[in-house]
Amino acid sequence: MKITTNCTYKPNFGYDKQLNEELKQSLSTFPDRQWSQTLSSMNSYCNKLENNLIRESKKRKKADSKFQDYLDIFLSCKQMLAGFVSITFDELNYADREFTHYHDEFLKNGSKENDWRKDACENLKDWLSPELFKKLKDKHTQDEVASTTKNTESTTQSENNTPKSDSPQASSITETISSKLSPKSFLEEFKPDCSAPKGFIDVAGMKDLKRDLREGIIDFIQNPEQAKLDFEEYGKTVPNTILLYGPPGCGKTYITQALASEIGVPLYLLNISKAGSHYINMTSKNLKAAFVEAMTIAQETDRPCLLFMDEIDSLGFDRNSRMEPDDLKQVSTMLQAIDSAKKSNVIIIGATNKFNLLDPAIRRRFDSKVFVDVPDMDSRKDLLIKNLSSLTKGQELLSTQDDIETIAKKLDGFSNSSICIITKQAALNAMRRNRSDISVEDFIKAIETTTEEKPDINLYRPDSSQTKRKIGFGF
Repeated sequence: MKITTNCTYKPNFGYDKQLNEELKQSLSTFPDRQWSQTLSSMNSYCNKLENNLIRESKKRKKADSKFQDYLDIFLSCKQMLAGFVSITFDELNYADREFTHYHDEFLKNGSKENDWRKDACENLKDWLSPELFKKLKDKHTQDEVASTTKNTESTTQSENNTPKSDSPQASSITETISSKLSPKSFLEEFKPDCSAPKGFIDVAGMKDLKRDLREGIIDFIQNPEQAKLDFEEYGKTVPNTILLYGPPGCGKTYITQALASEIGVPLYLLNISKAGSHYINMTSKNLKAAFVEAMTIAQETDRPCLLFMDEIDSLGFDRNSRMEPDDLKQVSTMLQAIDSAKKSNVIIIGATNKFNLLDPAIRRRFDSKVFVDVPDMDSRKDLLIKNLSSLTKGQELLSTQDDIETIAKKLDGFSNSSICIITKQAALNAMRRNRSDISVEDFIKAIETTTEEKPDINLYRPDSSQTKRKIGFGF
């Protein structure tokens, strides 16, 4: 598709002209002339695309395929330009200012759902600072309150003649600010559902780990006077960082969720897929932002919070395996972020299946390192009892302790999640068998036909030089 760049149409709205001039001035004095010319060409191209986009939007009452082509190309180029300019000229606050400009024009235009400026705002939010978002949200909240106060009388008079409905303008602004235009957060708050653990009572087995967590964290938070005495007498401190490692499916995430419910503190998950970026330095920036956000939450609420980093090896990989400057900076940023969080009210819990691939400095940052193994005999029995206790057709099997032990022995070597899957398959086998009670034979058939594999524990154990430290004891 050929795009005409010689545009004579002068739009009444477009990119921020003042910011555009400041960018040109910065480019003119930038020492790297080749990079300066590249950014200048990108900026000029984006401006021309935007002019064409505005002209096409004037011609069409609604978007068609050609207009969508213009929009897709413009958004891609604008996002790339915003990323490069934000990294090269941090002092310009390019993304924040362009976002504010598009956002204000979007609202002036009536906040139409199909307004292309809304897509432009959504596209630029990757580089939007939380401070600007909070400022915009507070501003529009104040405007809405003022507008509501001013129009209360007229609204009351018209209530009897008009069906009750929310204001389209206010509704659009609220939706835009609270969801569509929200800043990109790399933390996700864990919100328990019906399947989430209500505490350690829902965790089968893991007796040693639950004991260590209770002694090291729960008692410390729930009984601060005793914690103070333990520190004075034994030097016992709460671990700010815990690393759970071991085969997949053994309950590292589940025990973390149970810990949050047991203490009654919020749990935030670092979304590594969102934090990672192919843009230079952006992953480091995102990591820092996530930790700052967690520390801010803990400070504002004046209570501890848990920060869970699953698959931590994908961000804290061994620096000896990669030599790119951006990769080295990424690991260094994580080290600094963990050190900063340890001084605040944030408890960091990392989880990995690849302990030996973690950078040694990252491993040393964790006060406690716990190997979460496949369940032992007692844990397998507890897990079977918990899975069968809610099933009407499983009560007869539960009443026979010998049968439970027989099944538990045959499940030796399987992970927690695999045992849950096999139990469901055994129940299905019983249902197919004339809706009979679940039996040992149903489990044997499920084990023989399952696609679940027993993990090789030796692949997940650390080097012999790495030893477990009790949770809660640091000197």
